[in-house]
Amino acid sequence: MSANWVLKEDEAVELLALLITSARIQMDEPVEYGPLRLLTATERLSGLMLERSSDKTRDFLQENIERIPEMHMIMSDVAAYTAGLDERCRAVAACLLRHSALAEGE
Repeated sequence: MSANWVLKEDEAVELLALLITSARIQMDEPVEYGPLRLLTATERLSGLMLERSSDKTRDFLQENIERIPEMHMIMSDVAAYTAGLDERCRAVAACLLRHSALAEGE
């Protein structure tokens, strides 16, 4: 087991509850609410990770997660919302590449 846990068990259970209940409520909500619920889970997970992460991950979280609330406000503008999601995906890819480079260099 890793000594660098990002979540405590109760935090992980809380996140699972959010994801499971979001999946259920999505059955009755408009389709565009799905990304909104995933972004909400992202915000929660990021908040839990922030103080326990490496500097590079913390930088990624601070640079990108703080932009999510403003995305909630443009949800009705599909093009802008999609562009915001695309931007977050590029940021995640860059973060993964940085982590991969770190792992290869170890």
